[in-house]
Amino acid sequence: MKKIYSLLIFLGVSFIIYPFLQEKYYDWQQVKVMDDLEMLQSDLTKVNHTFEKANQNPISMESEIEDADVQQDVSPGAVGIIEIDKIDIRLPILEDATADNMKVTAAHLVETSPIGEEGNAAIAAHRAHKKGRLFNRLGELEIGDQIEVTLTDQSKTVYVVDKISVVEPTDLSVLEDPHLGKVLTLITCDPLINPTHRLIVRAVIDKENTKV
Repeated sequence: MKKIYSLLIFLGVSFIIYPFLQEKYYDWQQVKVMDDLEMLQSDLTKVNHTFEKANQNPISMESEIEDADVQQDVSPGAVGIIEIDKIDIRLPILEDATADNMKVTAAHLVETSPIGEEGNAAIAAHRAHKKGRLFNRLGELEIGDQIEVTLTDQSKTVYVVDKISVVEPTDLSVLEDPHLGKVLTLITCDPLINPTHRLIVRAVIDKENTKV
């Protein structure tokens, strides 16, 4: 009888506090979503600042890009290599899309998902004026084209382009997780001269050509 009485008390207390705990959980979820959005905004702001700085002084930026030797297997601090055969791209990927990193090669936006894992991993690079440099030819990609990423642990992920768009520089939606598994988003300026927007190339995992 005592056990039943204790159980009834427990159920009664649970019934009373459940709405409170549920509300606290929803509050926590809301804060987490806001924090995630703010981190993505910070990442996007950093990339936009770098693109805008290059646009203000294109001759200087082109000179710095020309001086950078990016045709190496893996740069110091690189997390992997991105290869796009169709446009003859083979670039090291540095972690964090800082101005210095993006002068040299492609860079991963750290607040997006890790490359090769579930979620949306974003990589940005300058659209250098010299043909074939950095993401200069990114606009030539089409739906169905392949992108390969090899990480430093030699794991390789093959992606296939499924969406190409041009968006405003402040459009955060391109960094959000579309819930399509492993997703890769490439970002650069558009148009090539006096850019005002961002060219976005999204790719999803090619399961037939990737060892999962």
